[in-house]
Amino acid sequence: MNVILYSDQNSEKREKLQSVIRPLFPNEQIESHPTIESLEKRLRRFIQEPVVFVLQVSCMRELMQLLTLRDWLVNRKLILILPDEERNTIANGLVLQPRFVTCNNSDFSDVLSVLEKMQAFTFNPKNADYWAGWPEAPC
Repeated sequence: MNVILYSDQNSEKREKLQSVIRPLFPNEQIESHPTIESLEKRLRRFIQEPVVFVLQVSCMRELMQLLTLRDWLVNRKLILILPDEERNTIANGLVLQPRFVTCNNSDFSDVLSVLEKMQAFTFNPKNADYWAGWPEAPC
């Protein structure tokens, strides 16, 4: 599974998030985008599944810019990290239909936990032991 990370945060918060994600995914599986423009360009290209998007938002203006990309983000595995817990911020963030929502003031251990579960439920030859006990699907 690959991670497409968007974070226009100051280096401290961005580094904190990356330090949590990095142990679970080798560096070559994390694709980082520091601007909405670079994320938009990436969304317009073919995206090899499985992929999960981790979007770290710093302010409401930035969230509103991300909402313009919602057609490319809906129905994707998406973790959304919001700048605050205000009702309006959460309501706008939910428009993107994320699988998980958290706030920037967390230690991101919850993000790691969700990514681990997403990775476990994504078929990958590296996870063959996990899938070995599952019955075959009927034809």
